[in-house]
Amino acid sequence: MNTSDKNLAFKKWLNTRLGIDFCFNEIQNLSDLLPTMFGYHAIIIGEVNYCTSLQQAPIKSTAILSLNFDPSWANLPTTAVSARADKLPIASESVDLVYLAHCLEFSNNPHEVLREAYRILRPDGKLLISSFNVWSLWGLWRVFARLSPNGPWRANFMSLIKLKDWLALLGFDIMQVKNFGYGLPLVFSCKTKKVPSYEQYCQKLRLPFGAAFTIEATKRIIPLTQIKPVWLVEKEIAAHDDAAEPTC
Repeated sequence: MNTSDKNLAFKKWLNTRLGIDFCFNEIQNLSDLLPTMFGYHAIIIGEVNYCTSLQQAPIKSTAILSLNFDPSWANLPTTAVSARADKLPIASESVDLVYLAHCLEFSNNPHEVLREAYRILRPDGKLLISSFNVWSLWGLWRVFARLSPNGPWRANFMSLIKLKDWLALLGFDIMQVKNFGYGLPLVFSCKTKKVPSYEQYCQKLRLPFGAAFTIEATKRIIPLTQIKPVWLVEKEIAAHDDAAEPTC
């Protein structure tokens, strides 16, 4: 299954009962981070189901970038663009906030996706990453559900430690990590839009084995140290004739 097919399978799964529950839980988890993220331009890279995920951020303009074009994008509340995540048609240092919504797991080149995110971010710009956690109950379930035609089970679930190393090498400072989705891949009460009590308890304890995690990182600015010029001053040497004679 190629990247495009995996993204389509994930998109179909997001429209199922379990997918809707998961997306709701994820956006709730994300909402606590957004009020402090200011700027003019934000980009969401992922499926259009996440087009409203940054509504609580005080950002003036938001667009979403997805791989597979769909005519229904005309009805979305935000601008939608079809492009590859590892070759973004966006100018360098022009975006204040980038949200990678489960695009790393479905990319054949996640390193390049992160490099592109770093390139388009302004200095001190914010990066948000949501990714499925390989060390979780969902990661274990993935071993038995890989043959399922829909869902995230054929994605490359990420290790938080490895992802932190990649971000540090690129030049990101990690601000915080939030885990969510501590239950089995089963639906909870979507009708009441209420997160289960065990979910709230596990998030409060910051347990590291949630089904997915969200990373907040900042593009690091490397300060330039001004090098002062070293002026060469020629020393004056007295001529031999003008030299003072020694005294007795």
